Amino acid sequence: MLHAMPIEHIPVSIQTLYADLTDRAWSGDLAELMAGGGAAYSREVRGRLYWYWQPPTVGGVRPAAKYLGADGENVRARLEDLRGVADAKRERVAMVAALRGARMPTPDALAGAVLGALSAAGAFRLRAVVVGSVAFQSYPPMLGVRLPEAMARTGDVDVAEFHSIAMAVDDDLGEDFLTLLRAVDRRFVAVPSPLDGRKTLRYALRVGLQELFSVDVLSPLRGPDRPPLTYLRALRAHGQLLRFLDFLLYREVNAVALHGPGVPINVPAPERFALHKLLVSQFRAETAQSQTKSRKDLAQAAALIRVLSQDRPLELKYAWDELRARGPSWRRKADASLPALDDDVRRSLLDAVG
Repeated sequence: MLHAMPIEHIPVSIQTLYADLTDRAWSGDLAELMAGGGAAYSREVRGRLYWYWQPPTVGGVRPAAKYLGADGENVRARLEDLRGVADAKRERVAMVAALRGARMPTPDALAGAVLGALSAAGAFRLRAVVVGSVAFQSYPPMLGVRLPEAMARTGDVDVAEFHSIAMAVDDDLGEDFLTLLRAVDRRFVAVPSPLDGRKTLRYALRVGLQELFSVDVLSPLRGPDRPPLTYLRALRAHGQLLRFLDFLLYREVNAVALHGPGVPINVPAPERFALHKLLVSQFRAETAQSQTKSRKDLAQAAALIRVLSQDRPLELKYAWDELRARGPSWRRKADASLPALDDDVRRSLLDAVG
């Protein structure tokens, strides 16, 4: 059983500072993209409007357009606020320092550099989503609470994207995934799939036989079983297909990693992260390493459920109802995960979801 931990709320000013930094980081990301000139244009696909940025033609060569996002208030507002990029970046560095001073979770230097490289290449404009413990680091300032720092520690970065988005978005990173990682550290290598050596299972930073860091690219598996890897054209990488991941990635939210001037990233909605961790914790293999990960999954789920059941019970209820409405198998697995929670946390969840 996992024991409930007390909820410590942080000052509203810290939560507001984080929200402001998130908006500035995302606006600054677009501003830097557009600093070289060009024009925005929209394209309608299946009745929905999407925005792109067309850089200017140079030497008779017309660069590929860059995807900005689906039409909405956030994207349109950011298109109107593109001045003072350098000054804005200095302000963002100061904001990150203030949040670090307030003891908000931060990625380690390598994880931050990897996220920065992916962000600069456009991965998160292309709707890639950071999952795992790096995403968990964004929830304390987002929710206005402190969560145990040990739950946010990690030695990897997991990035996920829907296959349909990767294929539909008319844009990509420009360089293959391994090239981007090697620009951060030349020791990164592509780990081939044991089933097909032509495909990459994951990326690892190794010194001799010791693995210091890893990056996994993931994508949801829906429908019947099929080969475990799929090519994600937008990310120029193969993604591992995992069940239940579609629930986690649906309706991702903008966030910022507290590294450098703040790295704009996407993360799962916290209520989806909590329930997904609760769901997948029971599927870990019976190995010591997997059981350690399972306990961490449950600890992260429990910590978020306690906060959400008190501060955002409707969001938690709607996510729980959606999860169980996905079919009998989803309901059985969701209900089977409940006994692993501490009694107080389980009661908090059930009270919130009715």
